Amino acid sequence: MRPRSAAALGPVPALLIALGLAIGAAACSGGGDQTAPAGVGGAGEEAAADATLVVSTTTTAPPEPGPDPVPALLASLTVEEKIGQLLMPQVFGRSGSATGDDATLNLSAHGSASPTEIVAEHHLGGVIYLADNIANAQQVRAFSRDLQETATGANGIGLLVAVDQEGGRISRLSDEMSAFPSAADLAGDADQVRVASYVTGQQVQQQGINVVLAPVADVLDPATPSFIDDRSFGDDPAEVARMVGAAVDGLQDAGVAAAVKHWPGHGATPVDSHRLLPSLDIAPDLWEARERVPFEAAIDRDVAIVLVGHLALPQLDASGDPATVSPYLINELLRRQLGFDGVVMTDALNMGAVASIPERELVVDAVLAGVDIVLIPPSLSEATSALRDAVADGTISEARLDASVARVLRLKERLGLLPDAG
Repeated sequence: MRPRSAAALGPVPALLIALGLAIGAAACSGGGDQTAPAGVGGAGEEAAADATLVVSTTTTAPPEPGPDPVPALLASLTVEEKIGQLLMPQVFGRSGSATGDDATLNLSAHGSASPTEIVAEHHLGGVIYLADNIANAQQVRAFSRDLQETATGANGIGLLVAVDQEGGRISRLSDEMSAFPSAADLAGDADQVRVASYVTGQQVQQQGINVVLAPVADVLDPATPSFIDDRSFGDDPAEVARMVGAAVDGLQDAGVAAAVKHWPGHGATPVDSHRLLPSLDIAPDLWEARERVPFEAAIDRDVAIVLVGHLALPQLDASGDPATVSPYLINELLRRQLGFDGVVMTDALNMGAVASIPERELVVDAVLAGVDIVLIPPSLSEATSALRDAVADGTISEARLDASVARVLRLKERLGLLPDAG
């Protein structure tokens, strides 16, 4: 991910930002998923009036590079603190404290009742907000502030705070947000995609969020129904790649980290990985010509994060294992062949596609396959214990652990989440 000044917008002038606000529906109160309008227009003028976005017209020269803070910071962390940087769970509740059912759920899953206790006790590197964490913008801002203060109070390292905000039907936030159409409805206009992504990035930051789990780089197959459906930019790999590149630029120009998904390509299967493990039985040359193309475009645009889907590609990895735990699909294809050295994140580990793999085994095998962040481990206590034991017995070497932690810290440095980054 390229470090950029929010003031230096490059080819996203204020006029296009205004256009981006105008194609969104009016910001509304409440939380959870929503369905965006099928096309542009409609409530656009109201959205432009309701949404507030300050755009600087001045250009700021990038600061001179200072000393690299990551090596010393990495060396100062305990094994437990390093493991915490690899974890991004869902915590239950809508504030730093929790009562009632939320406290019970937190105790059962993570061993502590309140979100702030969970962040502190597990030295967490990140959290994700789902619909149950969200009521309105003011509440989300306060929640983010509580969690960040807890995280930085320990060792100065801030949290990655992630949300699914693709536009269309996958939009967790609605209050104080412009509601943009789905990828399918925006496809074909790279300027519009970039502006929608830029505005989204600016607006989620106002609620304390710094990672957006988008864009979707999955390519559809016209002959096969797709679980991804309108979340994809379409069935032309080159056009999907162009839209994905625009979305990555928009989000990261706005100062948030984009997480392109779902590696190695979830668009050509009807199977819902929330329920079952999809198996995409295609030849390597078809994968190269179709699925690979948009991910390569995202990597060329310095995308911060690649999110790995739970799907098998038996003609590429004969084991039939989910990509989440496949050294070939992550370390060989993604890291070595495509040259990606950013953060690799799993899809949620509580999904049905990987339910048959014991959690301790799943977490360890994902890290061994090249993953840096495990998303929504069902039990933080189990995940932490499994990783700690794997490091202690040498299954995961300290060098392997340090490599992932360093990648996470470098991302945090670029997002201003390290002690020396301000």
